Amino acid sequence: MTSSIADRDSARLDDDGAPVLMPRQPPAGDVRLVWAPSGTPLSGTWWPRSRDAATELRSLLPQVSDRLGGPVTRVSLNIGAWNADQPRRLQVGDRLVRLGWFHTLDSATVTLGRSGDPRVTLHVVAPELNPDAARELLRDASRSSA
Repeated sequence: MTSSIADRDSARLDDDGAPVLMPRQPPAGDVRLVWAPSGTPLSGTWWPRSRDAATELRSLLPQVSDRLGGPVTRVSLNIGAWNADQPRRLQVGDRLVRLGWFHTLDSATVTLGRSGDPRVTLHVVAPELNPDAARELLRDASRSSA
């Protein structure tokens, strides 16, 4: 069999008619992401630098893709937690990623996945949070267990 789930998923990205957003260059610096120990309800904690989802995801997606062992193809975000510019598709390198915007998704989480694999759920620390408090949340997340 030559067709796979990934092939069918990729084809769906091209047929919805939405424009593809080519985001600005992400801010300098490392992605502020810590992975949680295994066995915890969340996969990790992420502290973006802004509410510009397209720019922030462009920095985040390569690290999550590495963790998943392949490219992220779908991201789900809360519609009220990010700036009004909410594209449905995002070009990241040579990959096209589908973005879903939901009122019902917890505003402090983002989920990411690829094909039929289990999704990764990240706790999102508010970008405007006091830096000392945010760094403490990241430290706690890296040590916490269920």
